[in-house]
Amino acid sequence: MLRGQGNGGCPRLPCHQAPPGRLPEPQHQSPISNLFGGQYKSTLRCVSCGNQSAKFEAFSHLSVPMPARASQCSLHECIQLFVEGDTISGWTCPECQSSDDRATKRLDIWRLPPVLIIHIQRFFNDGAWKKNQSSVLCPLKNLDMSRHLATKDAHQQHHRYHLYGVVNHYGSMDSGHYTAFCRAPNTDRWHKYDDHQVHELSGGSVRSSAGYLLFYSAIDQRL
Repeated sequence: MLRGQGNGGCPRLPCHQAPPGRLPEPQHQSPISNLFGGQYKSTLRCVSCGNQSAKFEAFSHLSVPMPARASQCSLHECIQLFVEGDTISGWTCPECQSSDDRATKRLDIWRLPPVLIIHIQRFFNDGAWKKNQSSVLCPLKNLDMSRHLATKDAHQQHHRYHLYGVVNHYGSMDSGHYTAFCRAPNTDRWHKYDDHQVHELSGGSVRSSAGYLLFYSAIDQRL
């Protein structure tokens, strides 16, 4: 883990803003942004006067929180917490200039990419850095993201996904070990990659309390 990284240790890739529902302009497109680039709408709402400010932002992965004090949760629960957002402080409303500098922030997923990367925020700080070891139940097949989309317009061509890779983290914030699970596209079998060791893995062993990064491929995208 790198303490200097924000977003729970998952690095951000540079993404360019684009109008809602559209891909970035050609000069900002690349094979990477075409595969991994999505878009969400970020809305700030003043708790005093109700004034709202919204902007569209590009993303290369979704960094989703985990429910507090739950020994097990579903991936859909984590994604729902992500879109519901949170209350933020240190913000001044341009409309009412209220001394109450709080606002609610909500994220609406506008467009999903062919390859969807989901980062599970296992590390948190409540006075000291800790790791949430709860299991996240993620679908291996047919992850349906339609319930989390803000719009059902025709440009939403990707919303159903198959899992094809998992990065696992074992250990703490200060030290740990990474392994990977990958699904072979020609055999549909899972394999575990642990340094120089590779062996076949049952599908039931893919979901664990160590899952940190999830890699999903849209069903209409050959991977």
